[in-house]
Amino acid sequence: MEMELLGIPSVVLCTKPFVTQARTMSRMKGDPNYGLAIIEHPIVTLAPQELVERARVAAPQAIKHLVDQ
Repeated sequence: MEMELLGIPSVVLCTKPFVTQARTMSRMKGDPNYGLAIIEHPIVTLAPQELVERARVAAPQAIKHLVDQ
């Protein structure tokens, strides 16, 4: 959200277990509808091809948020 304050459109990449916390933080920062690209958890242990698959899920969500702003 700090990037948004600088005029740079942004989206948060978030895994499912952290969606509630991310929404809480966005409400606390004054933007309850801040864009999240939500993917399955975890990501740290994934092989490169599995990360690419997560990116394929996240990218359309991020683009939609950035375009709809």
